[in-house]
Amino acid sequence: MSGHPHTLHAPKPERLVPSKFALTGIFAVVAIVGIILSVIGACVDRIQFVYSWFFAFYFFFSIALGSFFWVTLHHACNSGWGVLVRRVWENVLALIPLFFVLFLPCCLPSSSGGFGGILWKYLTPENQAHLNHAQGWFSPMFFYVRVALYFIYFWLAGLYYYRSSVKQDTDGSPVHTRNMIDHSYLALVIFGVLETFLSFDWLMGLAWSWSSSLFGAYNFGLCVQAGMATCIVLVAIFRSAGFLVALNSEHFYLMGKLLFGFTILWAYFAFGQYLLIWYANIPEETIFYNDHNHHGWMYLCFLIVVGKFMFPVMYLLAQDTKKSLQALTAIAVWILFMHGIELYWFIMPYAHKATIIPNWQDIVSFLTVGSILGYAYIHVAARSSLFPTRDPRMVECLTVTN
Repeated sequence: MSGHPHTLHAPKPERLVPSKFALTGIFAVVAIVGIILSVIGACVDRIQFVYSWFFAFYFFFSIALGSFFWVTLHHACNSGWGVLVRRVWENVLALIPLFFVLFLPCCLPSSSGGFGGILWKYLTPENQAHLNHAQGWFSPMFFYVRVALYFIYFWLAGLYYYRSSVKQDTDGSPVHTRNMIDHSYLALVIFGVLETFLSFDWLMGLAWSWSSSLFGAYNFGLCVQAGMATCIVLVAIFRSAGFLVALNSEHFYLMGKLLFGFTILWAYFAFGQYLLIWYANIPEETIFYNDHNHHGWMYLCFLIVVGKFMFPVMYLLAQDTKKSLQALTAIAVWILFMHGIELYWFIMPYAHKATIIPNWQDIVSFLTVGSILGYAYIHVAARSSLFPTRDPRMVECLTVTN
């Protein structure tokens, strides 16, 4: 029987119509209301607003960084199984210019109507005099140069992968695939370097006197795990609307295995960072955990250990769980929830150290940024098919087995 010929039909292009997608209107309404409330919040409490806005921004930007990694990794490995889901990440990369606009309130100098110096206190003139040997790195001019470098690279590189993939839908040329593969090796290296310095500047820079040699790797694990979890959730949303029907349990199983593996990798980096800091017991390093283990923040630390590592790992051990989209989506949503808890635990002690209770601006900023990006994502996804229709590895993707 195995020798009998089989006909394999390539799936037809699937186009999303924003006006017929229920989430489009919801995102638009929430975004408009959220912008109004955010402006009010900025006038009422500037400090709380900028921390809340940055928390919301980085939650979604970390997903974009993870998406960039998964796209380049797929090409670098010449992977065929992920053809049907790769466009989900590519559409996220097309939003990098919008991320830059959303980031502006966090970094613009106060004289320009922004909130510079609130998040990163080393940008203020009074703190520049105390930086000593690090004054060159932490100078405001060099900081803005690095910000421009981060966004310009991820915008241009992300646009290249997005446009090359979409263009291949039209001309079907395998040259696009070959070029994207060739460029991905260097792109992964540059990604690692920029992601590391970005995490130093934006997250570790919230307490500029703190240092950690493993923080770049820790941030890498955080972003990549969130990128895969988001892909699973978006696939489930599209499937519920009747799209991406060619995906099967074999694809879900592979996504589940990768989510499982990178959950363990994130935990390895997170624990490794804590262990090295605890063992060395250097004041410049222990200051972070001292600041994040008081006034109830310790409870969130325990929750992260259990909720983002122990529970997902045990949940994803079963093969049947990884092959079920419903079960996989449930744990992906949970991991994204814990991703938010982790970033909240990391950022918010600098805004309201005395209490772990969220401020109303935390919720408003999160819903506002998420709705703006969600609305934009739907319109980007509608420009092309929801999956690369003429990728030369489509047959390999449709016939993948574990």
